Amino acid sequence: MITGIEISKVEARRDLSEAISNMRFNINFEDVKVNQENVKISFTFSTVYDGGTPSKATKVGELTIAGSVLAKEAKKDAEDIENTWKSKKTLPLKIAEDVINILNFECGARGTLLAYSIGFAAPLPISRAKLTETPTPGGGA
Repeated sequence: MITGIEISKVEARRDLSEAISNMRFNINFEDVKVNQENVKISFTFSTVYDGGTPSKATKVGELTIAGSVLAKEAKKDAEDIENTWKSKKTLPLKIAEDVINILNFECGARGTLLAYSIGFAAPLPISRAKLTETPTPGGGA
């Protein structure tokens, strides 16, 4: 269960005065620390604002928010999170989906003031993330 979010960095940068035609969102999980049932997932949320046309897009600016998502999980689930991170540098689907959705909401809300201050639209991803596992080609059971 997610218990909080700590923000350590915010940055909004406008490089060109061109009109915005597209926004691209990205969430990177940087690190995972587990201490018993306490889980700390470091992240970077970024929104890249493009101008121009899809065939000839130019980067107009970027908004970045970095920090950590804090969670409290059952000891077995916390161990699974830690083991999956150590072996694959990813998170189990259920916690990944929860973290992505809370970050879309929180960073969208927090990033709105940053974006407006430099003349950008709010960084609000439209839909809720729903993750599914894809089988690996020729992979095991």
